[in-house]
Amino acid sequence: MAQHFDICIRGAGIVGRALALLLARERLRVALVAAPQTASKTQDVRAYALNGASKQLLDSLRAWPDAQHATPIQRMHVVGDGNSHVQFDAQEQGAEALTWIVDVPALEQRLADAVRYQPLIEVVDAPVAAPLTAICEGRASSTRAELGVEFDITPYPQTAIATRLDCAQPHHQVARQWFSPLGILAFLPLGGPQGSSVAVVWSAPKDIVPQWLEAEPAAFCEMLGSISQGVLGELHLQGPRMAWPLQHAMAQCQRRGRSLAVAYLDLDGFKEVNDRHGHKVGDDLLAILAQR
Repeated sequence: MAQHFDICIRGAGIVGRALALLLARERLRVALVAAPQTASKTQDVRAYALNGASKQLLDSLRAWPDAQHATPIQRMHVVGDGNSHVQFDAQEQGAEALTWIVDVPALEQRLADAVRYQPLIEVVDAPVAAPLTAICEGRASSTRAELGVEFDITPYPQTAIATRLDCAQPHHQVARQWFSPLGILAFLPLGGPQGSSVAVVWSAPKDIVPQWLEAEPAAFCEMLGSISQGVLGELHLQGPRMAWPLQHAMAQCQRRGRSLAVAYLDLDGFKEVNDRHGHKVGDDLLAILAQR
C-alpha cells in the first residue's frame, strides 16, 4: 500500500529539515526529499550567524547545538578605514546576545538526528504526490527549471575566502570586522564562551584570491594577522581554505502562460482539523487553499 503524505518538502538542508520537524509536530505526514549523500574528504568550515528567534525555534525542535558549537556574541567591533571604530554591545541593548555563531556541521547533524527519530517524517530520494509541496532547495535547485524560474545574477568584485583559525588569545565572545584596501575581514567566535578559535570570512578582491588560497599557511595567517592588527595574537590554520564568488541573484519567472507565487501560510487551528476530522479532510482543505 502506497504511503500517504500531507506535504512533500523538496530539499533536506537546514531549512527543509526544520520545516519538516515543525509540520510533523502538528501531526502532518511529511515526505522529505533528500539528495544522495556523498562522503566529503574536505572539512566543512561554514558557520552561520543565527538570531534569538532562530535559537528559540531550534530549541523547541531539540535541534540547537551544544554550547561548544553555538557561541553567543556579546559584542561586535567594526574597524573602518582610517582606523574609525563602531561597537555594538548586547548588554547595552538588553539582549541575551547580539547573535549566535553556529557551527554548520553540528547543526546539520542535530537536525538529521531529530528527523531520524520523528515517525511522521519519511526521507525519500524523489518527489512524491502530496496536496502541498514546499521547495526548500538552495542555489542548485533542480525544481527551479520545472517551475520556469531563473536568476538574474549580478557578480560582485569580491570573492569570499572562508576557513577556521586557532588563535593565541581567547575571543571573549567578540565578533570582529575590519575594512581595508584588501577587502573586508571578519572573525566569528567559535568553541563556546571560553573558546579561542574563529570562523573566518574574508571578502577579498578577485584578483588576489588565487594567491592567498595557494599561499603557505604561515604566510596566509601572517596576512590575516596584519589586517586584524594582531588583536587575537598568533594565528594558526585550523581548516581548509574555501572560496565562493559573491553575487546578487534576483529570481525571475519565465513566461510560460502561467504565474508563479511564493507564499507563507499560517493556518490557525489546522492541527484541530486533522485531529477531529482526519487527514483526508485536512488534505482537501490544503488543496482548496492552494487553489485560492
